[in-house]
Amino acid sequence: MPIHLHPLTLLIPTALLLASCGAGPSAPSAVGSSAATGTQGSAPRDAGSQTMSAEEAQILREINEARAVPRSCGTQRFAAAAPVSWNGYLAAAARAHAGDMAARGYFDHNTPEGVKPAQRAEAAGYTGWQMVAENIAAGYTLGNVTQGWLDSPSHCKTLMDPSLKEVGVGYVYKPGSRYGTYWVQDYGTR
Repeated sequence: MPIHLHPLTLLIPTALLLASCGAGPSAPSAVGSSAATGTQGSAPRDAGSQTMSAEEAQILREINEARAVPRSCGTQRFAAAAPVSWNGYLAAAARAHAGDMAARGYFDHNTPEGVKPAQRAEAAGYTGWQMVAENIAAGYTLGNVTQGWLDSPSHCKTLMDPSLKEVGVGYVYKPGSRYGTYWVQDYGTR
C-alpha cells in the first residue's frame, strides 16, 4: 500500500490567503500541513474532552518528545519548544476530518465542499483562536507517522512551531479504503 503525505501550507491573516504546495505526486509518501491566523475575539478557554484513544495518546507523547529536542526542519533550525497540551475541540475536528477523508475517499486539507481546517476547528468548538494549523497523513502506521511528519520540512515546521500551544489528533483505520489509515493533527493557539 502506498504511503501518502500531502504537503500544503496555508496562512490566512484576516482575509488574505497564501497557499504553496510542496512535494509532487512522485513523492513516496504524502503529508499535508496547513495554517491559518486571525483574531476571532474572546471565548471560553476550556480544553474540551480530555478523552483520547491509545493511538492519539501515543501521537501526543511523540509530538511532545519531538518538540523537547532542538532540530532542523529542512534548512530551518528550531530550538526545543514547550509541549503542546491536548484540546478536545481540536481533537473532535481532527477525528471528523480523518473519518471524512476515509469515508469519502479524498486526501486534502479542504473538504470537497471547500471547508478549511480553521472552519472545521471552529465548528467543533475551538473558538477565540489566534492560529490554527494542520498536518495530515495517510497510509502510515502508528509506528512511522510521526517520523513521516518530522522528515517533511513543512510538517516538521508545524510540529515544532513554538507559537502553537494546543493539539488534537484524529486517527481512522478503514479497511478497503484507498490508504487504510488516515491521520490528522490539528494545532491551535488561543
